[in-house]
Amino acid sequence: MSAYRRPFLQSWEAAYTAGFTLEHLRRRAMTVGMALAQQRARCLIGFDTRFLANLFAQTLAQDLVAQGVTVLLASTPTPLPAIHHALDQKQADCALYVSARNRPYYIGGLLLIADEKSGLSIAPTSAPLPDVEFPPATPNIATIDIRTPYIEALRQAIDLDAIRRLPLTFFVDAMAGTTAGIITTLFGEGGQTRAIEINRDPDPLFGRGSPQPFEASLHRLRKLVRESDSHLGLAIAGDGTALAVVEPGGEVLEPFEAALLLAGHLATHYRQRGLVIAPPPAPNSPLQAQARQLAAWQEATGMKLELAGDGLYTERQPVVAMTASGEVALSRWSSCPDGLLAGLFFCEAAARSNGGLRTLYTALRAQFGVQ
Repeated sequence: MSAYRRPFLQSWEAAYTAGFTLEHLRRRAMTVGMALAQQRARCLIGFDTRFLANLFAQTLAQDLVAQGVTVLLASTPTPLPAIHHALDQKQADCALYVSARNRPYYIGGLLLIADEKSGLSIAPTSAPLPDVEFPPATPNIATIDIRTPYIEALRQAIDLDAIRRLPLTFFVDAMAGTTAGIITTLFGEGGQTRAIEINRDPDPLFGRGSPQPFEASLHRLRKLVRESDSHLGLAIAGDGTALAVVEPGGEVLEPFEAALLLAGHLATHYRQRGLVIAPPPAPNSPLQAQARQLAAWQEATGMKLELAGDGLYTERQPVVAMTASGEVALSRWSSCPDGLLAGLFFCEAAARSNGGLRTLYTALRAQFGVQ
């Protein structure tokens, strides 16, 4: 997996019907199409599980093809990290992602993912739009499976055998999003590890909430983890970029703690050294960090720790960068925030530790004076 950092070049979001309409969406994509036709560049069009996202994506694909653009249309709802992986593998020159990422269900959006030097823009065109049939007829447009190559890249990134050979149980909340089925596919059959997935069926309204783990109560996931003999729970955001980790007692780890645990695992088992950017502990957190505690953690791991609310798009290449909303970037492995990959590393950390995740977070809390 690539370590090239590609920011989201531009994004647009609006409430359905109030600002987000098919016409507004098409006008923004047509601007991209005009530039791509001149550049003779290829465009990947993806979509999430949001309301009508697949039909919007098909319509945009037809519009761009009519402009003379070579278009590849994702065959299924796709996590944002999978789109970045496809671009890393030169499947296309840029991508349009019909998604409002992890925003509430009543918001729609469009992301442009491209090189900053491409000159592309999703500013709306004022040119006349051709008539369009909606819902679109089955498009005569090449589709591409970008989930499977992404799953294979995840398989190469972690030590699946270390996880599968132990009798572990993990609960995974897919939050009705794009990552549904991926972890269960990776763990497969024949191993001793069980991955039990909840909220895996697509729900365009996300239970009338947000597919964002730190904006949801995660009540069901926490209850399942707490009342079963399981080793951890993971809630993966709708677009696959963020996660929340539930420890065996049913408590959601705050991002500061999760970032340090993840960095410690990468330092111990992957010999990673370098910068870690984590959000500060919450004001009422028992993990309020003192300078001497941070210094001791840095010395023990060989990492340099910085506290910042959002360190994802710094020009530096942090080993781990995590935000207060759970987005997590791992520069060695991924070109964009990837909560699914980070979640798999937490499964691996539980498997490689005597006593599992409970031992790891208990030791970290003891270091910060929390019993």
